[in-house]
Amino acid sequence: MDRVEEILKNLEPIIKDKKGLIFDVDGTLLDSMPMWKRLDVEYLSSLGLIPEPDFQNKVKMMTMLDAARYINNYFGLDKEPEVIAKEIQDIAYSYYENELLIKPGAFELLAELKKRGYKMVVGTANEYDMCKSALVRNNVMDFFEDLVTCSMVGCSKERPDVYLLACEKMGLSMEDCVIFEDSYFAINTATKAGFSVIGVYDDTEEENWENICKITDGQVVF
Repeated sequence: MDRVEEILKNLEPIIKDKKGLIFDVDGTLLDSMPMWKRLDVEYLSSLGLIPEPDFQNKVKMMTMLDAARYINNYFGLDKEPEVIAKEIQDIAYSYYENELLIKPGAFELLAELKKRGYKMVVGTANEYDMCKSALVRNNVMDFFEDLVTCSMVGCSKERPDVYLLACEKMGLSMEDCVIFEDSYFAINTATKAGFSVIGVYDDTEEENWENICKITDGQVVF
């Protein structure tokens, strides 16, 4: 059986009565998490700084500006958070615009879900322009009705606001929607809010995969 057909067969009991699907980007559709792990170290190293061991875990679900504030406070930099965020964003943007690829099978899955009539919206903690540039370059942006970000709602995925905005964009209730997420942190937020969630495997969440499987309605491994 084709891999995407197998994924769809496993998801059918979860999504058959739903109308809308909300997709995270980094680690879910886009194979970008290894880049982000390098990027933080790359940026801090350029300033002669060494990040704390759990730095990545602390900032990975933050908006870029929130992460910049954290960096500024932790290291006591003589820079405004907005300047730090712009410097990091400039490095990251080139990756999104030119290099990062979606996970194998993601295009085919999105195409089939669109064909079946599901409304789909992106819900990401990343910045709008960066995500859109990568999704456009990978030819999947047209599958989505909209792209919403944590910056738009003023909080990280510590709260479910970005998912609720995604539902609003589709004109649907949360009961009509399913979220596709790779992050244990974000999945916890979504499930506690009452959403149906499908966990998407990413190597960066390998240590949490068993727990992700326990609290999600279904799983996808591309």
